[in-house]
Amino acid sequence: MKAQIITLESHDDLISVRDRMSWAKSPRILLVWPKYEKITLRPVDLRVLQQHARYLGADLGLVTHRADVKRDAQGFGIPVFDSTASAQRDPWPVRRPTRRRAADAARHNLHAMRDEAQIREAGWRSNLIVRTGFFTLGVFAVLTVAALFVPRAAIKLTPVTQQQSLTIPVSASESISSVSILGSIPSRAIRVTVTGSQSAVITTEAAVAQFKAKGIARFKNLTQADVPIPAGTLIYSASQPDIRFATLNNTHLMGNVNAFVEVPIQAVEAGVAGNLPADSIQVIDGSLSLSASVTNPEPTTGGLDRTAIAATEDDRKRVRDTLVGLLNEQAQKQINASIGAKDILLVNTLKIGQVLEETYDPPAGQPGELLKLTMRVEYSAQYITGEDLTRLAESALNVSVPDGFVASPGTLTFQPLAAPVFDKLGASRFDLQVGQVLSRRIEPAQVILLARGLSQKNAVKVLRSGLPLSAPPEVDLSPSWWPWLPLIPFRIDVK
Repeated sequence: MKAQIITLESHDDLISVRDRMSWAKSPRILLVWPKYEKITLRPVDLRVLQQHARYLGADLGLVTHRADVKRDAQGFGIPVFDSTASAQRDPWPVRRPTRRRAADAARHNLHAMRDEAQIREAGWRSNLIVRTGFFTLGVFAVLTVAALFVPRAAIKLTPVTQQQSLTIPVSASESISSVSILGSIPSRAIRVTVTGSQSAVITTEAAVAQFKAKGIARFKNLTQADVPIPAGTLIYSASQPDIRFATLNNTHLMGNVNAFVEVPIQAVEAGVAGNLPADSIQVIDGSLSLSASVTNPEPTTGGLDRTAIAATEDDRKRVRDTLVGLLNEQAQKQINASIGAKDILLVNTLKIGQVLEETYDPPAGQPGELLKLTMRVEYSAQYITGEDLTRLAESALNVSVPDGFVASPGTLTFQPLAAPVFDKLGASRFDLQVGQVLSRRIEPAQVILLARGLSQKNAVKVLRSGLPLSAPPEVDLSPSWWPWLPLIPFRIDVK
């Protein structure tokens, strides 16, 4: 009998093989399983293909040499051949027709058998009183669980308190590295720059330089070489303070010893101080003094002062002292704003550092009825941090806390009693007043044990009589209509 031969390939799966079998027109379908191809069909797929072949009205056979495939095929009753020729030549097993199951024999006494098969309910379960009792018990159980886990209570207590205070002698220095219970505490440095100005009305009269003195300087050569003398060469008197003059022209000395030349000169600063007698100028500024000497053969004249309202040295000092005091206050305020709210500034360490700017208007020697001073100054100081002060206060206070009391959170205070002063070692010393509020210790477990299961009114009464309180306890229930405090401890919050 003719068979439809289908050769399997490596990409074939169950779906593709079924599709290829659907096109077969012969009563036999022969699947050829290649020896060296990797076929992904599983044993269960062979069973599915066998059923599909029967659906098509054909028999399914295999051509393969793989032992595992042969074993699976024989288990399903699929014939296996060594080659397609033997499949065409050898007989195929005859497929047995499927039989319908014979109808079951008629059964008798169906009603009796049904009654016997039914599970009869116990009589007590249908009793109305019993059912009502069990229902009531279930409702009671639900209510009991609700009574245990639904209500919540919040108890707020105000324990008896007392004030604790202590005075600590403090020694603060940058050389101290850690806080000590004996009062040693580290200080930290801070620097700020402040700017300010101060004006003052001037009423004093003073001599104000008006014209510069002029004269003639005689330069004498000390060498055999020509010596150039440029304009602006500075010469000055040997007196104290020296009066400086500058040459007005370019000139030079001839290259002979004792050769001389005279040059017009003018005082650098105006005023009568430039009017010098003859031979008062003797010094040459710079390296030119090695090659020449100088003198004034005649007095210098023309320097003139005039009387006008001008600031004296005392006026400038008075304005400066006033401005420095204002800058000190400004620097202290600026430092206090820069450090923490609980930090303490050691005001005795505040000092002026570098003066970055100091300008007088008008300058010294110039007339003016209003003197204005502008200064920009760097200040430095030391301060103690609030964290270190808190650590010192807590360590000192906790040593003397009475039994049965505990420190109330957030009540710690500290305050210097006097301005700090320096000791012999350069450390800042002052007395620090520290204090805190102590509360009687109340254990939450004791509160819960006293109040649980009581009504709100009785709980207040029991807690007030059994605990050291300064005010009546507050007991809040949730829900508010619930009459008793919970029995379970974790449903009660104590504050």
